[in-house]
Amino acid sequence: MPELPEVETVCLALSKIVNNAEIIDIEILRHDLRWKIKKSLKNDLENDFFKHPLRRGKYILIPTIKNNILLIHLGMSGQIKIRDKFESIFKHDHVRIAIKSRDNKKYFITYNDPRRFGYIDLFHKKEISKHFLLKKLGVEPFDKKLNVGYLQILFEKKIKCIKDTLMDQSVIAGIGNIYASEILFKAKVNPYRSVKTLKKKEIKSIINATRQILIKSISVGGTTLQNHLQPSGKLGYFFQELEVYGKKNKNCIKCKQSISVTVISNRSTYFCNNCQI
Repeated sequence: MPELPEVETVCLALSKIVNNAEIIDIEILRHDLRWKIKKSLKNDLENDFFKHPLRRGKYILIPTIKNNILLIHLGMSGQIKIRDKFESIFKHDHVRIAIKSRDNKKYFITYNDPRRFGYIDLFHKKEISKHFLLKKLGVEPFDKKLNVGYLQILFEKKIKCIKDTLMDQSVIAGIGNIYASEILFKAKVNPYRSVKTLKKKEIKSIINATRQILIKSISVGGTTLQNHLQPSGKLGYFFQELEVYGKKNKNCIKCKQSISVTVISNRSTYFCNNCQI
């Protein structure tokens, strides 16, 4: 599933073309994604203008001049393709939006999703705090509100292990399975540790590791393991930087002991049983 760096990569690519762009055509080729696309989306979006896109957790939000917000959720296997020339519809292309940028160039933005676990929605900006996908999201990883005090208060109320808690979108928005393993390895914290046992120094290390890893991944286009491609069609190269995820039985880069893999909440979790305590 695309996580924060992959979504941010898409958002950055969109920001180069959509700001002040006129929406000239929308093709909805399939309505039945994870939730059905509203029948009114095409009429409500055509002849509007996009504003600067932003990311919230794993969601792309593109405001419009008419005070609506286009939400794009990539789900498990979704990707956005940006092309400057018309091309034929490919398998699993579900929505295509044609825009004319402020410098009069035409672009085609296509949502492709083999597993159809993503979603596209349009709603008024006043509804953003009540939207069912957004209303329970926690703090953003790069927000100053993500600090030791914030996490200590939340950790006191939870009985989960730290791996599960990092992936809890109501705590920190945007972190998924790949980056949770990488963050905990960098912070030297065992994924099974109860959040109640974490000391202030360890929580600070987790916050620092979170920001460092996410920034580094964004800078190289995210992680391509299966479905993720940058909107240009290029791979995300952070897979070359992964230190524990997918490294079962390979030597830890720090202590040379074999990397372990376990299952936590039905998700494969990679860690070094020697370095992470």
